[in-house]
Amino acid sequence: MFRSGSLTTISLFAFTLVGLTIAEVDARQIPPRLPPGVSPEQALQIAQQDPALGARLRQQLLQSGLTPGQVRARLREAGYPSGMLDSFLGADSIAPPDPTMEMIQVISSLGLAEFDMQDSLLFAGDTIALRLLEDSLRLDSILRVDSIAELRQELKLFGLDVFRQPTTQFQPIVAGPVDDNYILAPGDEITLILTGDVETAFQLPVTTSGLIVIPRVGQISTNGLTLGQLRDLLYSRLARRFSGISRGPNPRTRFEVMVSNVRVNSIRVIGEVNRPGTYRIAATGSVLSAIYEAGGLRERANFRGVQVRRGDSLVAEIDLYDYLLRGVAPADVHLATGDAIFVPIMGARVTIAGEVKRPGIYEMKNGEGLLDLVHHAGGLTAEASAENVTIERILPPEQRLESGRARTAVTANLSELMREAAPAVPVFDGDSVTVYSIGARRAEAVSIEGAVYQPGSYRLDRDMRLWDLIEAAGGLLPEAYRGRTQVVRMRPDSTTWMFGVPLPGDGSPRSDRDNPLLHELDEVRVFMGTEFLARRYIVVSGAVRNPDTVAFSDSMTLRDAILLAGGLREDASLLRADIGRRRPPDQSGDSLALALTVPLDSSYVLDRTDYVSRPVGANEEGNDGNGLRVRPEVLLHPFDQVMIREQPGLQPQRTIVLSGEVQYPGLYSLVSKDERLLDVIDRAGGLTNQAYPMGMRFFRRESDVGRIGVDLSAAIQNRGHPDNLILAAGDSIHIPPFIPTVRVEGSVNSPTSVAYVPGRGLGFYIDAAGGYHRMADKGGTFVQQPSGRIEKGKRPEPGAVVFVPERSVGDRGTSVLQVIGALSPLIASLTTVLIVALTTR
Repeated sequence: MFRSGSLTTISLFAFTLVGLTIAEVDARQIPPRLPPGVSPEQALQIAQQDPALGARLRQQLLQSGLTPGQVRARLREAGYPSGMLDSFLGADSIAPPDPTMEMIQVISSLGLAEFDMQDSLLFAGDTIALRLLEDSLRLDSILRVDSIAELRQELKLFGLDVFRQPTTQFQPIVAGPVDDNYILAPGDEITLILTGDVETAFQLPVTTSGLIVIPRVGQISTNGLTLGQLRDLLYSRLARRFSGISRGPNPRTRFEVMVSNVRVNSIRVIGEVNRPGTYRIAATGSVLSAIYEAGGLRERANFRGVQVRRGDSLVAEIDLYDYLLRGVAPADVHLATGDAIFVPIMGARVTIAGEVKRPGIYEMKNGEGLLDLVHHAGGLTAEASAENVTIERILPPEQRLESGRARTAVTANLSELMREAAPAVPVFDGDSVTVYSIGARRAEAVSIEGAVYQPGSYRLDRDMRLWDLIEAAGGLLPEAYRGRTQVVRMRPDSTTWMFGVPLPGDGSPRSDRDNPLLHELDEVRVFMGTEFLARRYIVVSGAVRNPDTVAFSDSMTLRDAILLAGGLREDASLLRADIGRRRPPDQSGDSLALALTVPLDSSYVLDRTDYVSRPVGANEEGNDGNGLRVRPEVLLHPFDQVMIREQPGLQPQRTIVLSGEVQYPGLYSLVSKDERLLDVIDRAGGLTNQAYPMGMRFFRRESDVGRIGVDLSAAIQNRGHPDNLILAAGDSIHIPPFIPTVRVEGSVNSPTSVAYVPGRGLGFYIDAAGGYHRMADKGGTFVQQPSGRIEKGKRPEPGAVVFVPERSVGDRGTSVLQVIGALSPLIASLTTVLIVALTTR
């Protein structure tokens, strides 16, 4: 934790980390910037923990101009309890309770007060900063996972999140069409349409007896019929009444039957689901629909044996892996009202990690083995070593007694298992399977890198030599360094040794020394000649858009350097540029460098078409023979330092932010170099009636100064007071409303906010916070006044913070060793006296 005397440092640390500044937290002017991933709602929830929030809420309500009766009336009209805010409507000295989120939202939505959340968001900023720090440490620990054993702990149970994600894929169809296999039952509604000689349509609900009644045709029983079977039945029944209906190719009357509204079944979902209960599921719904309605499966659910029961009978047992792995939904299971879907407890689960396409935790059915597990995990990756698979196994209790150990490891060869005659390798509950990688080494291969056209690994052919490899790699680049190439060779004990080989020019004879035989895993490196050249550069600084160090090229001019630096800025001076150049080696004297001054003109800024560049070495203007004036260019040398001057007196606008209780808060530009604090406040219309000058917060960004303690009240009384500061670019000034509390923090028994009482000293507020803690450093107690100034022994002003530091470890009392050390001379003396007394006796 932070030590005493660091209150200001803590605040600045939080502002820097979270990105909140005083000027940015006024909710009515500039929205606060919050850390990535932190929403305003989350910040508000954290700000709710601010102990001073209730006092500020009361102050704002009292200053809103509304009477308690009017506040209660507005609450009543909006449907809220009229007494919800009563504890904040009184002006007594009893501290109000902490407001709830609902209270804050009600005040905002009804406009009961312009509640400034600035201080609370600052409190949220501190809290979020610490949470971000904790999150970063937690993330750092996650990134340190560097082994498969640790990574296995991060694996997820396969299929668990499928039914928990918001989706419409499991929602059943509640209005047709349905397929011909749909079984009709009471609650369905059927539409019958006749066209041709007869034009009519009927809406036919299925009665509780399973009947439909067709006018002029009669009743038809649908019990147990599918939609397709009903269509066949209607051919004969309708033909009795409508002679044009037939199964022939050209009937005079046609009909179409469909389910227009689907019945709803009452289905019980029980067992290992998140929300067991009874759900209304459309008849087109499946077992998956019911599980989704019940909130999905719990982590301990059985994915391989979901049961559908109808009374005492088991109707079906569904393996959800059919859907999760192959997309095959259990469409042949038709649910009926009263059915129960039971999800048992999990079965055997096995973890698989390493070189498989979908590492995770999988549930295994009886009879499934290692190959099935690999199939569930999507198969092996291209880098998997099928011959190197390890199964870590927890032994059953009886085997532990026999072997004296609880765990064992089994090695399996997947390549052998894939042969038809190979016996299956079983897996058991709790097994952890690891498929290792084949590694990066290539057998019978050599590699080459560097100045060749196609660097990489190549097959090692019989009697292959160095130049065979170079030619296989496309040959040497023109800039290859031929003085020496390096060959790194591996010994049998895996150590390496290096030898160099010169590369003669093309057409030169190649001896065995220049063209050695290559061995397996040899690594050849051909250097680029340019690697050994000094890097040439120039530095461009000053009034250019992108000051930088740029690579030098022969014949580079000053104009080229300025272009590479993004061009001149608007404030660049066109009178001249300064070039610092290295002193030539052959020049004697004490000078360290040459200082050159060259003129500039508008052609360095504008696209001038009446100038062209003179060839290198020109130093005077002239004419190119076509009427265009020729502009001389300034040649640069390697390592030149180019500096473009700024125009004297031309400076960008300097702005400050003024927020809070002024008439016109906002962003202001400074009009002079010596403009002071009160000058800007006057330009902003002055302070409002609610302003609390003593609580002004003044932050200076310049040179990372941070918060400055400023007594605005003293400056208002005397404009010549030192606290009427000269402002600087980036200053942030916030003037809050009156703050009627004093915050007590640090080593007290109950840190809290205490209502301000005029004339009371430190002791009063510390007693109100439960008194000093036993580890308090009473002498180090200080007050941070609302202006930001730190004072010792002074009375707190409204809005101040009293901080009691904790004693350091060395001050926590006298240790036992110190007591023994202090008493050692006395003990020695007493021992001597006792020995003398015993001797004389």
